[in-house]
Amino acid sequence: MRHLKDNNETYLGHLKFAGNIGLTLIIRGVVFVLHGLFPLSSIPKGLNIEDTGKKLLDWNAYTKARNKC
Repeated sequence: MRHLKDNNETYLGHLKFAGNIGLTLIIRGVVFVLHGLFPLSSIPKGLNIEDTGKKLLDWNAYTKARNKC
């Protein structure tokens, strides 16, 4: 499991981080698809495109920081 060693992570830490990203993006994707089909209301602030972009930037910063350890 060279990938884990290269990124200074344990298996469970990696599972938690990658799983969190995957599930978060799936949920947000479903919200956007539903909004596309039924544009009756706005997307909640915590799930909107601005918040999604911020999360992506935060996750990216975390991955860059862990590689420097």
